[in-house]
Amino acid sequence: MDEASATTSPQRSTTPLQSSMSRRVFLAGAAATALTRPLFSLSLSDPLAPAFLHLAARSLQASYVHTYAITADRCELFGSTTIGSFAAFAAHPALPILYIARDCSHWQHLPRGVVETYAVEWSASPLRLLAQTPMALSATGPRSLAVSPCGRYLLASASTGRAWNAFILRSDGTPASVAIARKETGALLSSGITSSPTPHTVAFSPRESHAVGADPGSERLTLLQPSEEGIAVLSRCHTPLGLALSSPVWTVDGKYLIAANARTPSLSMYTVRTALNSETGLDLHLLDTIQTKTPIDALLAHAIEPGLFTAHSQDDSSILAYWKIRNGHLRVARDIWIPGHVRAIVQQADVLWLVAEDRLIRMSIQDLRSLDSRKLPSPEHQVEAVLTQSYKSRRVIT
Repeated sequence: MDEASATTSPQRSTTPLQSSMSRRVFLAGAAATALTRPLFSLSLSDPLAPAFLHLAARSLQASYVHTYAITADRCELFGSTTIGSFAAFAAHPALPILYIARDCSHWQHLPRGVVETYAVEWSASPLRLLAQTPMALSATGPRSLAVSPCGRYLLASASTGRAWNAFILRSDGTPASVAIARKETGALLSSGITSSPTPHTVAFSPRESHAVGADPGSERLTLLQPSEEGIAVLSRCHTPLGLALSSPVWTVDGKYLIAANARTPSLSMYTVRTALNSETGLDLHLLDTIQTKTPIDALLAHAIEPGLFTAHSQDDSSILAYWKIRNGHLRVARDIWIPGHVRAIVQQADVLWLVAEDRLIRMSIQDLRSLDSRKLPSPEHQVEAVLTQSYKSRRVIT
């Protein structure tokens, strides 16, 4: 597919969470979903402002992004947008902009993916296409997008193209027309086998201009710093237990990076430290690894405190845990049993929203007490969530 396909449904609905709305609206049109990835855009400066939920639902027939607005107890569907070959998305940290990567095998008759830029608007057509920007030549298989906290750079992974791409963002949020590329080469593993790079996820530090790139194929984390001149590698770190496909998360203070491991159910914590023997003066260093009973299904950094939330399955349910960092070690501060398998966790002010396979759960952050739970119309799998800051709006759902 060489050209974008974007159509919007005008269907709208506003209903309290406690009513049947969440059964009918929250995942409307996603009954045949094979992969869902929700993304919250939240005005952190105004806890009472609505958050914007963009839910990507991909099936064999088509891919959609359903856009909702929510407050602490209400939800409104704004519309649904068809996206061809959807792969990943990310939100601008300050502007009402949503970036979507499309995994098309060819764009403009050349092998590369494309990044589309959308304005998020309060209307029945919530996503308005602003630009289509091709990735670098042979940058195929995009899997992740991330925007720097300053709003200057957009990073993208190209899994099958074995590369990282960066775009300089203009003041209006649109990317420059030429992508900056950095190709990856194989790494020698401990088994003596040369790995095949598969750049997968990227995540910017909340306090610095660098980002971490996770490469499950090479079993390493790479500290990347985009600039107008290129993408610099500041540090690399081998991951002895492999990397899960879920994105690593930074703590809110930017001091620690936590990643889920692939070979054994566990979490590993890393830090960026000063290294005199390094060309860049920085070193990505493994601090601690702690076992979990089952693999981690969802991770979320706490938006205010240097801690994180995780969810892992236990039989037909999940355990939601809040972890604190003490003396360079991860420790569970509290946990709670959750019905169903939790696939995504997002934070809105002092409330957590949990997306399970068959229900949406609203919880208090202070005591992890369930405030509400409602069945969803169809089971959901492989859900991921990213929390970013969005623009401040005066509109209130009534």
